[in-house]
Amino acid sequence: MSPPLVSVIVPTFNRPEMLGDCLRSIEGQTFRDFEVVVVNDAGVDVEDVVARWNKRGNMHCIRHPENRGLAAARNTGIRAARGEFLAYLDDDDLFYPDHLETLAGCLRSGNPRVAYTDAVRAHQRMEAGGYRVYRRDIPYSLDFDPQRLLVRNIAPVLCFLHPKACLEETGLFDESLPVLEDWDLWIRMSRRFPFTHIRKATCEYSWRPDGGSMTSGGREVFCRTVEVVYGKHRDLALADPRVAATQRTYLRNAKLLLRLSRVLGEQSRVFRSLLRILEKIYL
Repeated sequence: MSPPLVSVIVPTFNRPEMLGDCLRSIEGQTFRDFEVVVVNDAGVDVEDVVARWNKRGNMHCIRHPENRGLAAARNTGIRAARGEFLAYLDDDDLFYPDHLETLAGCLRSGNPRVAYTDAVRAHQRMEAGGYRVYRRDIPYSLDFDPQRLLVRNIAPVLCFLHPKACLEETGLFDESLPVLEDWDLWIRMSRRFPFTHIRKATCEYSWRPDGGSMTSGGREVFCRTVEVVYGKHRDLALADPRVAATQRTYLRNAKLLLRLSRVLGEQSRVFRSLLRILEKIYL
């Protein structure tokens, strides 16, 4: 059997119901030349969930014997992938039907090496024992700028498609990073390959500020990891004083949000208003 053009890497951990919706969105793609590599990071068994959507025999499941984190799960999927191009989808997110067709069509033109689309953010809250979407927006829609990328990420990981061969030059996801491992990879990749932004929303990621997506503890980990990523790429930032100054401001504001989150709470009206203001500044 010839290898597929695209491999979709799907890490999962203890969310079998959400994984089913995720796989359904992949199987519903208008572009059909793909495989799916599901990596169960030592969570509950999901073999039956994968089998339910594996109608064409193009979905494969790998299980970690112990929990190793998101970056390691993605790397396991990458090593097993047979496709020329790699796409990423976490188990609680969705592709819209034209996602792979849009990205693969762009990369097959041969000009950019890395392409990314826009993503819809689905704000969710717990209702009647399950998460329900109560609002959608598109916070990221940024054209590629390698200097901006040194300050903060430009799009969620599910927006991207790139050749697997790129990783031979950049290395894989940094497994020492608890979060922001995709941002770190894009920085490394941006120094070697051209990126292109497709101004079209082709996917959707979940946002659950009640603890499923962000808490004050999560913000603390976020701030520490931003400092680590800045340190890894310090030489690039020091080459442009504007970047170094913007990094300091961004990190200062992130730490301010951490302190306010502890005092006011993630769900307070004042905190959410401040968050929206800072979001507009940086996005």
